[in-house]
Order: sequence, then C-alpha cells, then structure tokens
Amino acid sequence: MGEMALLLFGSWLLDLLCGDPRTPYHPVALTGRFALFLEPYCRKLTHREFPAGMWCSLAVVISATTLAGTVVIIAGWLGGKTATMIVSIILLYFTVAPRCLCDHVRAVEKRLAAGDLPGARRRIGWIVSRDPEALSVRGVIRSGVESLGENFSDGVTAAWFYAALGWLAGGPAGAAAAAWGYRAANTLDATFGYKNRRYRRFGTFPARCDDLLNFIPARLTVAAVIMAAALLRLRPLNTWKCAWRDHRKHPSPNSAWGMAAFAGALGVRLGAKPNTPRAGSNIPTGALRWNHCA
Repeated sequence: MGEMALLLFGSWLLDLLCGDPRTPYHPVALTGRFALFLEPYCRKLTHREFPAGMWCSLAVVISATTLAGTVVIIAGWLGGKTATMIVSIILLYFTVAPRCLCDHVRAVEKRLAAGDLPGARRRIGWIVSRDPEALSVRGVIRSGVESLGENFSDGVTAAWFYAALGWLAGGPAGAAAAAWGYRAANTLDATFGYKNRRYRRFGTFPARCDDLLNFIPARLTVAAVIMAAALLRLRPLNTWKCAWRDHRKHPSPNSAWGMAAFAGALGVRLGAKPNTPRAGSNIPTGALRWNHCA
C-alpha cells in the first residue's frame, strides 16, 4: 500500500511541478486522434452506427490499456523496480490534470481582479461550451466554479481511483493500464459523445461507458470536497447536503455530484439566474464540456 500511495503522490507532485503540457503530442491528444483515425474503418466494418462506435471504442481502450501496461513491464525488465515506479508515475501523471483545472480557473480570476471582463470571458470560453460573450462578472465566476466542480472527477478522482484498483490487481503495470483504460474511455466520450447527427448513435456506447466508469469516482469526489471543506473551515455538512439534494438536477448521472458539492462548500448557487439568492446549489442542464488541457 505504501508503494501505491507513492505512485499517487508522485503523479500529483509531477503535475504540481510541471502542469499538463499543451502539445499535440500529449498522449491524451494522440488517443483522440487515434480514435478519429479508426472511426471511418469501424463505420465501414458495419453500416450500423451503434456497433461501429462500440468496436471503435473497444479498439482504442484495449490499445491504450495494453500499451501502458506493456511499457511498464518493459521498463521493469530493463531497469528494475525503480524504473518500474518512475515510468508508472509518469504514465499516471499524463492521465490527471489537477493543476491544469486550477490554472484555467485562476487565469479567469486574475482577469476579473484586473477589471478585464472581456479577457475573463475569453478565458472562460476555453473550458465551457456556452457562449461567454453574454456572461456578466457573476456569470463568469459561476461558470468557472461549475466547470471545476463538474470536471474534478474526470480530471483527478477517476484516474487515481482506477490506478488504485489496477495496482491491487497487477501492481505498477496494472495501475498504469487501468488509469489509461479509463482515460481512453473518457477521451472517447469527449471525442464522440455528442448528440448531433453524426454521433448520436455512434457516440452512444462511449458516452454510456464513460457514465458507468465515472459512477463511483463522481461520488468519491463528494467525499474529497467534504474533507477539503473541513480542512479549509468552509461548510462540510452543507457540502454533503447539497450534493445529496441536487445531484439529480442534471441530465448526466455523475456531473452534478461535484458541482453540487462545490456549491455547498462555498455556499453559492451554480447555474442560477443572476438575482437568485446565495443559498446552495441549483444545477444547470448540461451547458458545460471540459476541453482537456492537452
């Protein structure tokens, strides 16, 4: 268990020091491009869109899982236990983005503090899919907190959760494989999980897989926010109250847990109209979509 804790701590520390590199060669970006590369071939394999999306998703997830586990195993053969841990930490580091989440929100905060509302709107537009041009100062702030709350599970909790499960099943190689299997599934949802004409059926399987994989991590995120609220002397009891009361106020089975928890900890309303009193959480209806830092 000590080595597993070292793995999780090491990935967090590496992210804290280095952040998430913005490069087209980021492994997450490459995973997305690999999925897009496979898409036309899977569509030709079967002319039915749902199974085509399923086969594409399985191919990408299995490839990512196998490649990550194999890299760790080879590192162990070549460099022993130390190399195994180092490579595992690096691979896990690429699956999490706590600093990136916070950096985006801080960038918005800095522009608001300087009185630069247009600049804050531009920066908030990087992390939400709604039109930022009509947002007031309060709307920009609310959108930033909503994005952070909604995506904390995707960007932090879930990868660490599956890394821990993978470690229990197969040590460092299992941790890397499981974390990258999850990250690939999450990337597929971000790539294909749209309700437009092209992906309504093709993207159904990856979207449902992402919902399933995030079911437990989304709820663990509430526990993490409660602990953080207690340490920061905020509102831990209100965090749980709002999360339990408002988690159904969103079409996603998972997204509202984090948003409602953040709202409860901070004592604010999220997704509410500008003149709504500050009391708890009032969850919006799916206006947010996180764009990964890669």
